[in-house]
Amino acid sequence: MKLVNYLSIAGLSAGIALSAVPSNAENIPIPDLFPTGVDSSGTILGDGVADPNYNILETTSSGIVVNQANVPSVWFPNNSNSRWIWETATGQPTNVTRTFRTTFDLTGFDPNTASISGEWAVDNEGLDILINGISTGQTSSGFRNLDSFSINDGFVSGLNTLDFIAFDFGISSGFRVDSISGSAELIAEPIPEPSSLLGLVVAGLLGTASIKRAPEK
Repeated sequence: MKLVNYLSIAGLSAGIALSAVPSNAENIPIPDLFPTGVDSSGTILGDGVADPNYNILETTSSGIVVNQANVPSVWFPNNSNSRWIWETATGQPTNVTRTFRTTFDLTGFDPNTASISGEWAVDNEGLDILINGISTGQTSSGFRNLDSFSINDGFVSGLNTLDFIAFDFGISSGFRVDSISGSAELIAEPIPEPSSLLGLVVAGLLGTASIKRAPEK
C-alpha cells in the first residue's frame, strides 16, 4: 500500500512540476530605446544639452537639443516625450546629410522575435532608417508631422545599431524621434523532457520508500 501511495504522490508531483513550465514565450520590452531630447532615464533635456542616446556619424559627436527659440513655428511642436535635435543648438549647419545613430543590446533575447516601432520627422527629409546597416526603405516626409516606422527583422544577438539618415536643404535643420519602443522574447532556458522529469521524481520517491521499508538492525 505504501508503494502505491508513493507512486501516486510521484505522479501528482510531476504533474505540478510540468504545469509550472510556461507554455508560451513572453514578449519583454527592449531596453535602451529612447526618443530624441531625453536623458538615459527618459527625462526631457534642456536647450543646448547633448543627447546621450543619439550620435552623429559624420561628426562623431552627440546630437544637441535645438534651442526652443530656434525651433521654427512650422515644425511639429516639442512635447513632454521628445524634442528636436541637430548638430548644434541653433539648428546649423544646413544643406547637409546627417546620420543619427542609437544603439540597444539584445543579449539574452531571441533576435528573431524582436520588433521596434516609433515615429520620426526631419527638416527637411528623412531618407532612410537602417537596422545594423541594412536599409528598411522607410522615409520621413518632412517636419510638420511625425511619420510612423516599424522594423520586424534584421536584428542580431548582442549590440544592435539603428541609424536615421536626415537630409536638409533649407534654412534650419532638425531631427526628431518620438514614441519609440520595442519588444522581444527572452531566450528560453532548457527544459527537461516530461519523461525525464517524471523519472527523476519517481526515482526520488521510490528511494525514500525503500529507506522507510528497510528493517531495523
